Amino acid sequence: MGKKFKAQSAMEYLMTYGWAILIIAVVLGALFSLGVFSGSSLLGTSCVAGPGFYCQNPVLAGGKLTFSFGQNTGATVYNAIVWVTNQSTTPSTTPPFFPTNGNDGSQTYTSLASGQVVTPSISLLAYATAPIGTSFTGYVWLAYNASGSGPANLLTKVGTIVVKVT
Repeated sequence: MGKKFKAQSAMEYLMTYGWAILIIAVVLGALFSLGVFSGSSLLGTSCVAGPGFYCQNPVLAGGKLTFSFGQNTGATVYNAIVWVTNQSTTPSTTPPFFPTNGNDGSQTYTSLASGQVVTPSISLLAYATAPIGTSFTGYVWLAYNASGSGPANLLTKVGTIVVKVT
């Protein structure tokens, strides 16, 4: 009779833990199907600016990227052009700086005073019909003139922007 109780005890042990493992597998399967474990769900929205610049609150909807942008370099910049490119696009290092691939829009300002914050609305045509949740990672560029006369003749990469289509 001693062996019979050992077998019953072993079966109860296996059944109890078997059900627990089955429940855990079902929960993990449900979470996986909801996309909880995909890398893009961990990607947040951010705009990280370099020293002397401000970049916050990026939103990408309907092919338009809007964000708060400013500069605090201690001087006013003139004929400022703010635009965004994806990480694989680098503008020319000689004027005119603006990319010509038709995928990136820009916002122009006659002047940006030190401490001034503006809200550019930039067209990203490739994301006009992108599904919600599609991520965009790129750079924010600023072309400007420091003297106040003439077109933009200086270029700087202001920051990095990460945003999802909403």
